[in-house]
Amino acid sequence: MKEVRKLRAQLTNTVNMVIPDANICLDPKLKPPSDIQAKLIRQIILAGLADHVARRFPDPPPDADETLKKRKHAYQCTELDEPVFIHPFSVLYKQKPEFIVYQHIEETSKLYMKGISAIESEWLPVYAPSFCTLSKPQEDPPPSYDKSKDQIRCHMTSTFGRCCWEVPSVDLEYPANLDKYRWFARFLLEGAVVPGMKKYVTMLLSSPSTMVKSWAKLQPRTEKLLKELVAAGVDSKESLLKAWQKDPKYLLNTFCQWVPQSKHTEIEMTWPPLPLTLTDTFDHSSNIVEQHVYIQRPSEKASFNFNRYFDHSSNIVEQHMYIQQPSEKRLQSS
Repeated sequence: MKEVRKLRAQLTNTVNMVIPDANICLDPKLKPPSDIQAKLIRQIILAGLADHVARRFPDPPPDADETLKKRKHAYQCTELDEPVFIHPFSVLYKQKPEFIVYQHIEETSKLYMKGISAIESEWLPVYAPSFCTLSKPQEDPPPSYDKSKDQIRCHMTSTFGRCCWEVPSVDLEYPANLDKYRWFARFLLEGAVVPGMKKYVTMLLSSPSTMVKSWAKLQPRTEKLLKELVAAGVDSKESLLKAWQKDPKYLLNTFCQWVPQSKHTEIEMTWPPLPLTLTDTFDHSSNIVEQHVYIQRPSEKASFNFNRYFDHSSNIVEQHMYIQQPSEKRLQSS
């Protein structure tokens, strides 16, 4: 408990130094952490003590020799060859979780681990990736696009540390390689990355799944799309939007090879296939909401500004559409 109080004091002082306005003080009646908070704390401990992981030895069979019998309730750590144990005074002594992290090892009658915390094996590739050797992405379940994380995700097994402990399949970000670009291209064509491209899925000349087939390079359109993504380093929506900021026509000609020629004009007029940008401004003094929509297509000579004003006090809506040509400006009101 003394170490806990010292650690709390150290963390409190550190936070107050980094954030002067925090004004955090030690609360002697601090409530115990919730289950979620306890889980997060254990994950933080693992990230900081990734080289101090131990795994429980399997229980020896009844007819085991003396060497194996000595391993009963023992753990194998990554630092030593000798078995180590949980101290009898530890709250985890009776639980004996399969994986733990420890602060240090003391030798008395046995080698005892001190300052231990239970962890889950599936956390190892996430919070201790440098100690893991990952397998290739599994085909079942297949990779997927996580919209919330803007990542290509896949399942991989792994081994941990010099002891090569097997870790079960875990959902992780797809490793950075050529196949990641292939999967991103597939999800892009399917409309999973940019919803505006979903309306063209039914008219594609090749299935988006072609991008991840072993024979994909036999079709010029797949190779061209892959090369453009790799050249610009585009393997996420964020990087795609940055590429469109630099060059609004990025991927236009390439995507046109995937759709019938009759659709090329429509695609050119609406490229890139992004939704309108809408911003709201609220004037508290006049109770008026002002909304602005700005559209500018690289293939069009005109820029469109749509301004909408709503006065809550009078329930009047005033809308203006500005169509600005290179040499003229016209105002339409309703």
